[in-house]
Amino acid sequence: MKRISIEPSFAIWRRAARVLLQQGVEPSQIEWVESEGEAGAPSLRATESAFATAGASETGIAPAPASAPVLATPAIPRELLSWLKTAACFRAPDRWALLYRVLWRWTRGERNVLDLDDPDGALLDQRIRTIERETEDLLTLTLFRRRDPSMEPPEFVGWYEPHHDLLERAAERFARQTGNSTWMLATPHGAVFWNGMLLRTDRPVTAECEQAAPVLEANAMTGEAITSTPTEALWLAYYCKAFNAQPSPVPLRYWRRPPAGPPLPAHLARERSRLGAQSAAVTVPPMPPIEYSAVTPPLREPTGPLATCRRCALWRNAKQPVAGAGPAPAAIMVIGEQPGEHGNQHGEPFTGPAGQLLDTVLARAGLERQTLYLTYAVKHYKWETLDQQRVHRTPVWREIEACQYWLEKELAQVAPRVVVTLGATALQTLTGPHVNLSEYLGQTIAHNGRLIVPTWHPSYALGMADATLRDNVVATIAAAFSRAAALAGDSAPPEGEHVRDRSDAQR
Repeated sequence: MKRISIEPSFAIWRRAARVLLQQGVEPSQIEWVESEGEAGAPSLRATESAFATAGASETGIAPAPASAPVLATPAIPRELLSWLKTAACFRAPDRWALLYRVLWRWTRGERNVLDLDDPDGALLDQRIRTIERETEDLLTLTLFRRRDPSMEPPEFVGWYEPHHDLLERAAERFARQTGNSTWMLATPHGAVFWNGMLLRTDRPVTAECEQAAPVLEANAMTGEAITSTPTEALWLAYYCKAFNAQPSPVPLRYWRRPPAGPPLPAHLARERSRLGAQSAAVTVPPMPPIEYSAVTPPLREPTGPLATCRRCALWRNAKQPVAGAGPAPAAIMVIGEQPGEHGNQHGEPFTGPAGQLLDTVLARAGLERQTLYLTYAVKHYKWETLDQQRVHRTPVWREIEACQYWLEKELAQVAPRVVVTLGATALQTLTGPHVNLSEYLGQTIAHNGRLIVPTWHPSYALGMADATLRDNVVATIAAAFSRAAALAGDSAPPEGEHVRDRSDAQR
């Protein structure tokens, strides 16, 4: 068995993997070992060019014998290469072995290696989604502090403790948004510096270099970083520009985690909706066609009931699918995003805290749950473990698309006059992923002979700490159900109601 010792770098692994593929070395014959922390191992500061100059023997790859055939380097799709690079950020002992195993099987014609039903494909997909999710957390939760202006650059310093190697991945996106401002982002595994033009990444050094490095005082960072309202406002403005969102109005010193929810606060979104409703000519571009490459696993047609559905991988971690409930046909159909923890355990839609708030909203709107058909855009509960607790995760578009088969069957069976979509995911399931919920609040959408009334999800109100904003969101949801009840009882929209035609945007 070959013991390959490499630095934890995708570029280094890629060069080594290319040599191994040319030599026809099978994954079972390789033991990948990261050189960090090993006695006599190359420093983590070694660069990709150093690897190329030293040759493959530096990583333990012996040159191929002169008589041994050298295979041609196979062509790898750009999308697959991007997936492998993303999965390489996942800190796990077997990360390089998994990447090489997937690459080996792909080059040998096993296209099902990327299928979610394949063990390697499922593990690769899980790690990619984890890295993408944590990257978004790093970008939205990192809080920079301004240093004393009398000190040398960088002007701003930030600290974050990711679970995986996300430093370079996130730094590139920070650099595109911060312009000429100089900053440093530090993590336990290294730091990245931006001087307004170039990024420089520093990794931990070996033990000998650490002993020779100067020792910082315990209060060095505290003494350098200062906090002020203008400084906090600067980074809040960056957050607003980069992510089209604004944090809730809490004291700045407590602003650590922006609220999960729509891209605009409720009161501002309602104002935009009123302005949009006053315009007589509102055009919405149709959804661009979705292109899937050869590496995208195809959606399988169901061969049985919902309980046996395997069109996406969410069934692996969910206890059971949650089907819709209510009369069929029904005048009003309510679509949420996906079941929560309570629904996952009991198999009934809207039975947890969000369901209790929904009952309160329905009572305010003069509706009864028994008269509505309640369902979800995605039938399985998507979650992950964080601090030993299950937390909700938003389904990706491929998972939403996989579940549209079941939603279309429900729409045909229930034949609702009005559909109330709770949250952005439910709205995009019917209209396309390019539609923003904030742009349609307070309006009605004409869609395939039905009327769609979009509004917030009750769980969005439950997550708000500010009582005033929470009451505003609840009132908005109640108003949406009142409008839906009026639309369901009339053959035309109420007087003054602005209706957008989305038929041309349907996929």
